[in-house]
Amino acid sequence: MHLWRRFRVPIVFTILFLLIFIFITSSLRYPHPLRPLQTIVISLTAPILKYLTILGRSVERAWQGYFYLVGVQQENQELKQRLQEIAGKEIQYQEARLAQERLEQLLDLKTQLAQPVTGARVIAYDPSFWFKCAIIDRGEAEGVKWGMPVLSGTGIVGRIIESYPHYAKVMFLIDRNSAVDAMIQRNRMRGILEGKGGNLCYLRYIPKNADVQPDDLILASGLGGIYPRGMALGKVTKIDKKKAGIFQEIEVTPMVDFANLEEVLVVTAVTPRLQK
Repeated sequence: MHLWRRFRVPIVFTILFLLIFIFITSSLRYPHPLRPLQTIVISLTAPILKYLTILGRSVERAWQGYFYLVGVQQENQELKQRLQEIAGKEIQYQEARLAQERLEQLLDLKTQLAQPVTGARVIAYDPSFWFKCAIIDRGEAEGVKWGMPVLSGTGIVGRIIESYPHYAKVMFLIDRNSAVDAMIQRNRMRGILEGKGGNLCYLRYIPKNADVQPDDLILASGLGGIYPRGMALGKVTKIDKKKAGIFQEIEVTPMVDFANLEEVLVVTAVTPRLQK
């Protein structure tokens, strides 16, 4: 409709001149007293008809081009939609693959423990600055009780400090109130792993003359009746023997990435000997 309004006058003139031209040329087959007039009319109208013919073809090409562009635009829109659908499916595939990898780690851990466990999903984090805790979607109804250890496929997460009918709160290793009896795997030297906050812990009560090296693996000693013996806690990342006192300061980075924790296992067979 937009093109018709734009070229309406040229099209009407084209049709009019075509009718005049047809009328005049048809009369040329027979002698006519108005032949001189016809000659003049043809001489005057022929250039205009030529121009209008060219204009008409241009209009036709523009019209066809318009429809072509509309078709291309629609096709591009369909292609974009298909690409978005493919991208969405790729994201879903990657999420499913990563979830499968995490669940396989938990399954391997469950097999190694050979103890009753229940799987849980982290549904919220404690928003406070001082406490490093999370809420899981399993509670007393599923056999989850205070003091039970919580594990992931890469190592120890922490322990249950509060239990509700269908939810429970987990205190992470990095919480400042957390303390675990630990040992250095390489030389079996024992100490206490305490939470520092952030994403770090300290291994306390290791004498300055003890052999401690970066990347030494820190394991749970099994004493205290909380965490399974030999489960990974973290790795030594910094050692300071210059501070005053008889003990060296050892910084440990946990094996668990607490910021991206999603699935965990709660060992329900453990009955901690701690006082609540």
